[in-house]
Formats: sequence, C-alpha cells, structure tokens
Amino acid sequence: MGTAAATKKRPFILLGILCLIIGFVIGILIGFLSSSRRGGSNGKRAEDDTISEKLLAAIDKEEIRENLRYLTSKPHVAGTPISKEQAEWVRDRFLENGCDDAEIVQYKLLLSYPSKEAGKENRVQLLATDGSVLHESQLVEANLDPEVDVSEMLPPFSAYSAAGEVEGDLVYANYARIEDFEHLKNNHSIDVRDKIIIARFGAIYRGDKAKNAGLYGAKGIILYSDPYDFAIEGEAVYPDGPHLPGTGTQRGSTMFKFGDPQTPGYPALETAYRIPEENLTVLPIVPVHPIGYDDAKEFLKLMAGEEVESKWRGRIENITYRYGPGFAGADANKRVAMRIYTHNQEAYGWNVIGTIRGEIEPDRYVMMGNHRDAWGFGAVDASGGTAAMVEITRAFGKMMKRGWRPRRTLKFCSWGAEEFGLIGSNEWVEEFSKNLNERAVAYFNMDIIQMGTHVVAISDTPNLSNAVYAAARKVKDPSPSGNRQTVYDTWVERSHKGTNDDGTPVIGTLGSGSDYAPFVQLVGVSALDFSYRHDKKAHPNIALYPAYHSVYDTFRLVEKFYDPEFKYHLAGAQLFAELLRDFSDSAMLPMDCPYYAESVQGYVKSFKEGDIGARMIQEGLSLDGMQEAADKLTQAAKEFKQRLGAVDTKNTLQVRQINDQMMKLDRAFIDPLGLPGRPFVRHVLFAPSSKNAYASDKFAGIADAMFDIDNNLDANKWETVKQQLAAVTFAIQSAASTLVAPA
Repeated sequence: MGTAAATKKRPFILLGILCLIIGFVIGILIGFLSSSRRGGSNGKRAEDDTISEKLLAAIDKEEIRENLRYLTSKPHVAGTPISKEQAEWVRDRFLENGCDDAEIVQYKLLLSYPSKEAGKENRVQLLATDGSVLHESQLVEANLDPEVDVSEMLPPFSAYSAAGEVEGDLVYANYARIEDFEHLKNNHSIDVRDKIIIARFGAIYRGDKAKNAGLYGAKGIILYSDPYDFAIEGEAVYPDGPHLPGTGTQRGSTMFKFGDPQTPGYPALETAYRIPEENLTVLPIVPVHPIGYDDAKEFLKLMAGEEVESKWRGRIENITYRYGPGFAGADANKRVAMRIYTHNQEAYGWNVIGTIRGEIEPDRYVMMGNHRDAWGFGAVDASGGTAAMVEITRAFGKMMKRGWRPRRTLKFCSWGAEEFGLIGSNEWVEEFSKNLNERAVAYFNMDIIQMGTHVVAISDTPNLSNAVYAAARKVKDPSPSGNRQTVYDTWVERSHKGTNDDGTPVIGTLGSGSDYAPFVQLVGVSALDFSYRHDKKAHPNIALYPAYHSVYDTFRLVEKFYDPEFKYHLAGAQLFAELLRDFSDSAMLPMDCPYYAESVQGYVKSFKEGDIGARMIQEGLSLDGMQEAADKLTQAAKEFKQRLGAVDTKNTLQVRQINDQMMKLDRAFIDPLGLPGRPFVRHVLFAPSSKNAYASDKFAGIADAMFDIDNNLDANKWETVKQQLAAVTFAIQSAASTLVAPA
C-alpha cells in the first residue's frame, strides 16, 4: 500500500518541480524585461532618438488656444476664489494629461487690495482753492469691449501702497529714478520734500520708483503710462489695435523684495513667525497710485516751471512737459490730492506642482514654471504661458502612453501670487531649499510666452546657452521666410542684443522680474527666462507690451492682434518641450561649463575696463585676485571638458558624478551672507540691480557698494567694497574647485 501511494504521488511531485522551474524562468524573464525597461539597477538604457520629433509634433496650438480661453474668462488676482478655482483646474489638467502626481501647495500670505467701501475708492484729485474737486481720476477703467465682463475686475491700484490722504504741489520726475531726482535737485534746484511726484511708468520697477519718492521726502507718487512708452505713434489703440488707450492703467506691486513680506527667509506656512506689519521695512512709506494718460494730461497741462529737456518728454498731445513745482498762472493756487485706501490683508496663495517621475534618476528634477495669477484677465501676462505649459504636459503624457518615460523627474510649477512679488515661487523654494540644493538640475521660466512676433528674447545662466541654441534649431519658425526656417535662424538675424563672435545670438543675464529669481538667488539653480518680443530696434521705448497689467489684457487682445493662429505660442511651447526633454532624458546633462567659464572671463574683463573697476584701481585696490580666480575657473573647465569627453556613459556612477558637478556649478556662486543690505539676494555673478529690480547687475555686491561712492559719507565704505571684492573672488575660486576631478 505504501509503494502504491508513492507511485501515485510521483507525477504530482514531478509536476510541482516543473512548475517551480517554469516560475523561476518566468521570474528571470520578468526581471530582465523590467530591468531593461527601467534601465536596470545600473541605470543603463538606450536613448530614444525619435522622441524629440514625436514630442514636438504632439503639441497642439488649438489646445493652447482653448486653455487660454478658459484661463482668461475671469480676472484671477491672487488670493481670490477664482484664483483657487484655476489652481484646481490646472491640477486636474496635469493629472488628466498624464502627470504621476499633482498637488496644490498652500501658503498664508500678506497680500494687498483696494478698498471695496463706497466713498473710499482710490483716486487722484485736482482741487480748487476752496477745496472743491475740479477733476478726479477714473475709479475704474472704461470697458471698451462690450463682449468682456469686467464686473469682477479690481479697480486700478498699487499693491502695498501706504494708505493716506495727502495734498500738495506736483513735481514731474520723469521715470522717478535716482538720477531723475538728482537731476531735479542739482540742475533745477527743485526740492521734492512735501511735494507729490508724478512720474511715468517704464525704465525701472515701479516699487523702486515708490521707494525713491519716499527716500527724497515726497508725500506721495502718482504713476502713469505715457503713450511714448505704451503706444506706437500712428497705430491703433485697444480695442482697434494692441496699444494702450488713454484710459488704460497699470496695476502692480510696489514691494521692495520678493517673497512674502512678513516671513523673509522662511516659507509662509501657518506655523511661521510673522513680522508685525507695522515693523515691515520692505513696503512704500508714501501713497502710490496709477492713472491713465487721459487723467495724467489734466494735471500735466497745468504744470509750472521750466520746460523739461528732450529725453524727459513724453508724447501726450497738446501739452508742454514742465518740471513744476505746482501749477502756472491762473492755476497757481490749485493743488493735487491723493486719496488712497489700499489695505494689506492675510490671504492664501496656491501653487500647483505636477510631477512626471524619472525612470532612472527620480531624485533629479528638471523644472518648468509659470505664474498663474494676474491683475486682471492676464491673457499675455501670463495666462498664455500657463496655457502652453498645460499643453506641454499633455504632449509628455502622450509619449508616456507609448512606453517612454524621462530619465529624470520633470516638475511643472504653476505659481500663485507672482504679481505681488514672486511670492508663490519664493515660498516654495524656501520650503524645499534643502531638497532643491541636492536635486534641482535646472529651472525653465516661461511667464509671458509672447508679447510680440519679431524674435525670441532669452536670458539665462551661461551653462544653458548652447542647449538653448540646439533646441531653437529644432523648432520651426512661426513665420518662415527665405533663410529663416527655424526659430534659431530668425533669432540670429533679428537678435536685439546682436551676435557673439561665433555668430550665435547674444543671450541676456537674469535680473529678478519673474519666478526664476528665487531659484537663482536662494539656491543657485541654473535657470532660463523666455518670451517672444516686438522689434526693440524699431521701437526701443516700448518696454513690454502696451496693455500690460490693464483691463485690456484680454483673450481678444491675443487672438486678434498678437497671435491669431497661436503659432507663436506653439513655437514657444515646442522650444520649452525640447529643452525639458533634453535635460530630463540625455544621459549626460547638456550643460556647458567651459562656456560659463568663458563668460565669467568676459565679465571680469568688462568689469576691470569699466568705470567701477577703474575707480577701484584708482583707490589702490587690486583686481589681480579676481582675474587669477577667473583664470583658475577657465583652466578647471578646460580639464573638466577633457574628462567629460572620456566618460563611459555605461558607467552609471561616473555619469552621475560628472552630471552632479555640472548641475552644482551655479551653487558655488551663492554667498550665504547675501549682498549688502539684501541677505536673500545671494548670487555674486548675477543679481537684480538694487536700483531697478527688473535689471541685472554683474557683480552686484560690488556695484551696490560702489554706487555714488565719492558722495558716500560712510567712513567704512571702502571696507565694504573690499569685502565684496573678496566675496566675488572666493566664489569664482569655489566654482573652479567644483569642477576638479575627485581625489
């Protein structure tokens, strides 16, 4: 009986062994196939050379158009219910388009809004001797397009303006730059203390205008958009053309820093310590208010004083621009009043972060961002960029449905409260700075994707430039003609900044006008900023686009005047998609360290030969140390390039090591102490000018310390200069050391 039972069991035993063998083989096959798909434990895989072409073809300009149509359907100022609604819409689109994750990140912020109380609307008035009102600035912008619902549009205001009612004589101060106030004082003996300033928008950041007015003792400042800066003579204004009508008014922030004003250095979480509002030093101390040029004319036409010099003249018709103070002739006793009731209040801001996880290096982040909030409908600034970014995620999602996935993680960042002072991006960078320091590869900023049709305008950290050229060569020009078949071709032919010795178009350096600033200044992440622009050579006085921050920045403005076929939006989206693909999927990062070193050599040369360098040498300071540091960086970059050419791309550890050295080069230029008086502006090579936050200064710490030094009464002024020179020299030396081969 035992033998028979054993005989009966033998087939089952053999079957069991056979199943184990089959299972083992299947397990090996699954592991092999899975390893091949994911790159395996050593991160090896073959790159798909066809993805670039497929990705660009997947981007649909009609999808961008419809995204923009929704995003511009209502005004969406940060902190408002519609702002949160749009954050949720972006999150949902990210997920539908194929992102692995999308989350809303909330911060508690100090924002600023005009009064909603009847009788306390912000206004500027012309007063008769008896105090009666002879003219009053418009309380709301005229609705010139009956198809647009403006009922939820906030009235014109300057965010973070001091509240108050002031009266006084008027002084015209051109662009309200420091040199303009000095011109009034030194050339015309005009003391602006206790006066009200009227100045035109343009040239510098409006917050710097407000700060300057306070520094020189003015009671308040009225800002207006002059047609010289916001309309091309002889061309139609909105709604018949793209230029600013006389009723157009520019809203905007006047804060002196970026980030939440109450939580400097720390994210504005619920638990954060907040500086009491009365102790803040980064907000204007005087009332500030914007008006249109129709209203400005009513004041400027009455002005007394000498006629201004030619470069101070605007283009308001039938007036003579005069300095003041006050009004002339029979109008001499009339005065100007500012009634400003803008208030600051706590409100929430919402960022949206979409993530496509990397297959091999998920802990390396290639990031794209654009702000979602606007002062009104925000079709150009910056809903066009958001519309394009959402479509880019859809294109990447299509690639993943075909089995492709990037080597590194992609992050798509929709920022809230940028318009108030880069707040959303700044708080996120502050919250995750430790992670970003270790993981961030590069940040690509879109913001205003298109404000013209002439040529692209790009600024970056120099290690990205050659990758930008390569991407631009792959994207078809929106309006090809003759030899201009790609975006790159047109860029070379029409570059605003000219071309380099090798024929490539000059790329600008980064200031702080958009969300790249926290990445560059707080962490040292390499970054880029992009926009299509108008012909600056033909119209150099038009800084941005005429309807900037006004009620007239509508879907109609874009669809009728800027990009009816949405082909420029398409080209911009394709350029960004290609850059994201290149940086997220190439085994070796497309960063050019030798070109960065070459650029630093150029900066040092220009500095030594410029006015600041000459004055320092005259004082007995040596710039030899700075030059030696630049030479070390050049040599280190040259040797690094040789090692880069010998990298075995199948050696994962070697690839990772070299990539990390490239990725972290910009970190070396971060001074943890920050620039003088600006502890959160830390990049010693590129930083926003302390006199104009929109502009970029090279070696800004030295430039700040040297500003008007011969009239500076500080006994330690030259010690500050020496300190900043030493900081720059050390940073360049540190950059060189980051490229040296590991011991």
